[in-house]
Amino acid sequence: MKKIMTMIVTLLCVIMASCGSKSVDPQVVADKLQKGEALTEADYSAMIDYCSDYAEHAQKYFDIINSEPNDSTEAAIKATDELATLYNGAKYLDSFRTALFNADASELGEKNAARIAELSKYEAFPISDVSDSSMLNPDVVGDIEQMPANPADTVVIADGAGEAVESNK
Repeated sequence: MKKIMTMIVTLLCVIMASCGSKSVDPQVVADKLQKGEALTEADYSAMIDYCSDYAEHAQKYFDIINSEPNDSTEAAIKATDELATLYNGAKYLDSFRTALFNADASELGEKNAARIAELSKYEAFPISDVSDSSMLNPDVVGDIEQMPANPADTVVIADGAGEAVESNK
């Protein structure tokens, strides 16, 4: 009887542990982002899972495109089309990438920051290592591709090889 009880307790512990390790639903995280609610480490982890899943699938298309002599070959065109289809199916990708890019290591948590550093090897996961949060400029409000609706509120500055959009505040 004692063995059976021990087995039942062990089984219940395994079930409870697996239930507790479920990732947060991406839709829930997207809703939090849209509402401007505070995010938890679990939310950031769910965003990383979502982005890394996309990046891992997309990498095979990037490998094909990069191995071709130019982007006009049949293989490159096919890979580009398949990559576009994959991208169009990832409806939270851009908002999650932006949120992860704008988060610093203290918000992400040590484990998530380490995962981002590891996943930055994928071309479709272009989020730099955030373990050094001093690299983030608090005045930068977005990349040039994310120009605010009212350009009068911003100043475009040259910053290395790229451009950043700073607040006029």
